[in-house]
Amino acid sequence: MACKGSAVRDRLAPHLNTGIMNITDKYERKLRDLRISVTDKCNFRCTYCMPKEIYNSNYKFLKRTEILSFEEIIKLSNIFSSMGVKKIRLTGGEPLLRKNIHVLINYLKDIKNIDDISMTTNGVLLSEKKAVLLKDSGLNRLTVSLDSLDPNKFSTISGSKYSPENVLQGINNARKAGFDNIKINMVIKKNVNHKDIIPMLEKFQGTGCIVRFIEFMDVGNVNLWSKKDVLSLDDILSIISEKYHINSLEKNYSSEVAKRWSYDGGEFGIISSISNPFCGDCSRLRLTAEGKIFTCLFANNSYDIKNLLRTSKSDYDIKQFLTNMWTNRDDKYSENRLSNNNYKIIKKAEMSYIGG
Repeated sequence: MACKGSAVRDRLAPHLNTGIMNITDKYERKLRDLRISVTDKCNFRCTYCMPKEIYNSNYKFLKRTEILSFEEIIKLSNIFSSMGVKKIRLTGGEPLLRKNIHVLINYLKDIKNIDDISMTTNGVLLSEKKAVLLKDSGLNRLTVSLDSLDPNKFSTISGSKYSPENVLQGINNARKAGFDNIKINMVIKKNVNHKDIIPMLEKFQGTGCIVRFIEFMDVGNVNLWSKKDVLSLDDILSIISEKYHINSLEKNYSSEVAKRWSYDGGEFGIISSISNPFCGDCSRLRLTAEGKIFTCLFANNSYDIKNLLRTSKSDYDIKQFLTNMWTNRDDKYSENRLSNNNYKIIKKAEMSYIGG
């Protein structure tokens, strides 16, 4: 049920937190970031996320009654805020497919102690009107996925009817609406789009947009991941250094996932969970549209919070459940994988489900 009017605020008032717990997991990592998948549906069929061979007309997506309502998301976000969460990122699927997403943002921005609300989108639904609506509702930041500027490569990777121009128009609309420092996420796959690294930097040079190159990750099982397809951080830097003089930059905050560099007229980042895992600073939880919580992007099990939400009237019970979950967290998948050189296939949640 979508939130409407002051009546919803009155119902949610008892859930507003009055103090912050700074809980830590077994490796002394604090809970700071909450990623919320608001839908499992997407209008793209990216090969590394939702390949069309699997996510076709026969695929059964979640029913409306199976996904968390806005009211449930807000209630959980309030509880998480009282546990130390300061940042919320909305993901999917494609989050702009969730009807009235701006209404959710408008409520999230009023939660005490939440300093930042962001969204990851493929950008094609970012019309001028939508971009202004998101900005006015309280969305602070945008990250837009764009894996190639070449129409043919883009079509192959995205498996969609759209073109790079559709995404670029969405980015321009967002900039006009007042979004600054938009991040452009580009998943790099060796021998697929690695030659697009320099054109992507050239395209956004001097615009204030920050391109972030992402190593092809072994999230889920449907993307046919292989280590031989990974272009590492060092490989990416080597390509960029042939064209630009680059300088490393300090992290903006301790748990920032991307390593940062400046280049002529701009900034770029690299997210290198394969070659340079960052488990030691991970402060993130992931909440799926279905109400499952994952304590790691690469986790193969989850915690069902939806059932507790819909059967318990006690915020205390929910908070205790979540506190126990985080304090018992010991995930270090990427670091363990690297140290053991162990890339064996295990059953993991898919990217489109967990929300990236």
